[in-house]
Amino acid sequence: MFLAACATEFEMQPLLNLLRPKEGEWLSLVTGVGTVETTLCLTRFLEQHSEQVSGVLHFGVGGAYVCSQTAKADLLDICLADNEVFGDFGICFQDRIEPLGEQMQYRKRYPLDRGLLDSAGKILQENGVCYRHGNFVTVCGVSATAERGAMLGKQYNAICENMEGAAVARVCEEYTLPLLELRAISNFVEDRDLDHWKLAEACECAGRAAAYLLPNLIRS
Repeated sequence: MFLAACATEFEMQPLLNLLRPKEGEWLSLVTGVGTVETTLCLTRFLEQHSEQVSGVLHFGVGGAYVCSQTAKADLLDICLADNEVFGDFGICFQDRIEPLGEQMQYRKRYPLDRGLLDSAGKILQENGVCYRHGNFVTVCGVSATAERGAMLGKQYNAICENMEGAAVARVCEEYTLPLLELRAISNFVEDRDLDHWKLAEACECAGRAAAYLLPNLIRS
């Protein structure tokens, strides 16, 4: 049984409007915003339901890096994660983020399940949904300047940022669960201007894509 997880109710609702959870097929979970709430909520859930869950679809909205070395994502594009990175976990300088000392045991990068990624790409294409894939960056605070976005996008060769994905990846690794992460682009990571954001539309796009994926992933 798949678990469909996202950070907020307004990201989850478009999926529930299109596809209601069926007993024995999939479950839904709203984790809260940020890595701490996400880790706590998802771990608590899996402690109670891990034997029922066979995989996780993590979805929601993200901000696109406009100076990415990879193909730039546009507003409302669907993006799939190859890897998740804890982007601002380290020594933070104005123009770069350096790793902590070698004596500190930690990881910043988590690869996502390649089989789920390949399957999701085929499902989206069959439903006429164009998508991009690449590295995602998880940050503790939303990047609000073009300079910071350019730095993070370049340093991690990433296409977008979010605030939960790497935490989900770490928990799924601990429970040996395959993870697929999907984001719809709600904004560019630039000097902050909410007038240019498309948050509601991106939530709808992410929910629609998740509704395409879940029934097919369950059957595969």
